[in-house]
Amino acid sequence: MFTKITSDTNQFIKLARSLLEKKSRDKENLFIVEGFKLIEEALAADFTLKYLYILEEESQSTIELNLSIQEAFKKTAASNTKKIFLIPEGLIKKIASTETPQEALAIFSKKSVQQQSSINKNEADFPLSNLLPNLEKVSLYCENLQDPGNLGGIIRTALASDCENIFLDNCVDIYNPKLIRASAGAVFHVKFHETNLEEFLKLKMNLNIQEKITLVATSPRAKHAYYDFQPESHEKIILMMGNEGKGLSGKAFSACDITLSIPISSKVESLNVLAASTVLLFHFQSFNKKGL
Repeated sequence: MFTKITSDTNQFIKLARSLLEKKSRDKENLFIVEGFKLIEEALAADFTLKYLYILEEESQSTIELNLSIQEAFKKTAASNTKKIFLIPEGLIKKIASTETPQEALAIFSKKSVQQQSSINKNEADFPLSNLLPNLEKVSLYCENLQDPGNLGGIIRTALASDCENIFLDNCVDIYNPKLIRASAGAVFHVKFHETNLEEFLKLKMNLNIQEKITLVATSPRAKHAYYDFQPESHEKIILMMGNEGKGLSGKAFSACDITLSIPISSKVESLNVLAASTVLLFHFQSFNKKGL
């Protein structure tokens, strides 16, 4: 059941190491997950497990793999390739993204991210056109977020606040190992939709005929504080969050229907994008709970 690897020239070690880079993740359509807890999160979200790497020193305590991992390998039993590898600490450090590696790493197949593209010729062909009318009360639009720790934390907060649809506009790769860790596995349970502002605004404008969709941004100069805003019962909110240093682009900010401030102490200049997202998402969650 287990295959021992001792050389860093082994093809499976080279594969795992390559997946630390986005270009290889895109080429192979694979990504790496570190630690049994996150591996189990990916399995719970029905990602396909391809290979498992276990620290050799931990093998005695992990010979009996948990049921979820056993079942995952049964689903891919058509291949004769040995898929569970025992590797020494020196090798696991070479394929891990952290200085102190976890006791196990795994390679999974990606799931497709729904995309919106201007190459589609009419609105009926847009993948997102069927999604927006069925959005939850609160969704999130992230523009040009480049720090994997920030976006990972935002994804974790979004899932915790019952926001399960996230639109991505030129953001960091969601399969970045640091992002996966920062999200604590939430990245596996959220629906992602790649789009751009122009196409998204076209859809929003057309759908406003059928229901009210309100784009919300934050600004220290906004006239109303976030706690003064109460959506209407039929209103759906999409919270717009921008780049860590520059915020939303001018075009995205201008497109928002309402801007809200987050009052803070004068001793602090501003909140970062993760903190601001957390405040707003949990504030909006209260309207979900009330059924507004």
